[in-house]
Amino acid sequence: MKILIAPDKFKDALSAGDICTCLEKGILTTFPEAKCILLPLADGGEGTLESLNTNLKGEFIKVETFDPLQRAISATYLFVEKTKTAIIEMARASGIELLLSQERNCFKTSSYGTGILISDAIQKGAKEITLTVGGTATNDAGMGIASALGFNFLDEDEQILEPIGENLIKVKKVETANVLSELSSIKFTIATDVTNPFYGESGAAYVFARQKGADDEGIKYLDKGLKNFAEVLENQFKQNPQNLIGSGAGGGVSGGLSVLLNAKIISAASWILEINNTEELLKNTDILITGEGKVDSQTWDGKLISQLLDKANQANVPVIIICGTLQDIPTVAKQEGILYATSILNAPISLEQALKETPQLVENQGVLLGRLLRKIPREF
Repeated sequence: MKILIAPDKFKDALSAGDICTCLEKGILTTFPEAKCILLPLADGGEGTLESLNTNLKGEFIKVETFDPLQRAISATYLFVEKTKTAIIEMARASGIELLLSQERNCFKTSSYGTGILISDAIQKGAKEITLTVGGTATNDAGMGIASALGFNFLDEDEQILEPIGENLIKVKKVETANVLSELSSIKFTIATDVTNPFYGESGAAYVFARQKGADDEGIKYLDKGLKNFAEVLENQFKQNPQNLIGSGAGGGVSGGLSVLLNAKIISAASWILEINNTEELLKNTDILITGEGKVDSQTWDGKLISQLLDKANQANVPVIIICGTLQDIPTVAKQEGILYATSILNAPISLEQALKETPQLVENQGVLLGRLLRKIPREF
């Protein structure tokens, strides 16, 4: 039996690659004849570069840059020499996981460090740059990135503003005199499955800023800042990011860079599945095992797992889902093609203990699934 193991990460617990390894180890314990194909996936956040590099075979480039609070760090991006393509994960330099919980404050954080990575890719000769914007600590609408590329953001006195979230509301003009000349010849793409607008009740601040450290009043202030920034962009560049689906992703990075860099917003899930040749793999697969840390109502909103399920259904491949937390069971039961779904938890335990024991819990599920699959004929 050919088993395609293609999970997303279990956030804060185990990477997608480690989940693949643990499941395979468990399955082969009780079903040694099985042939497991490992395909660690990602949703545009942490782990995306490793997932993509399964097929792209690029080079990880290490760069000295800055974290969201402008502290010096090292971060990597993926460069594919053959196509002169750079893939940059915002979470590497501007991610929320780089900060302690008490440090998270999207009034003060900046995406500048990600801009340094983009600048380095340009100097290496990149002709196409794709930016994934999941897991960010920022709400600066890409001002930090743009600043690293030569843009300046001026207040009413034409003084240069620090590119942080709290200054969005003060921006009156964008200065472009020192912008890198190479930008106009580079194709920029932003990969995300967030569909939120730039500002408003469903926008970047109201939906995402709380987890980045903002309180109720702070969220209102940031939202006003995003609206002001959108108006400045429309007045100066004749484009309003509010009109773009997904412009609120990455703390407004998608919207800001769509205007400033003429970036195109695409579905991260579709892009990742395409690069990993998922459809071809499913054609030669008897069963798919996938999952993520939490399966809930958001799982089915066109994101990675739901798109993978659609492809499995088209290939007539049954699916088993494993996860840390299994919610929304009625919806799971209605999903065509799902043979079985289960949580890895086998007893009530604390979150801390669950995170610590995730590798063994995943392997245990593999042992049980291997025993089950060995008894099932290949044709269901």
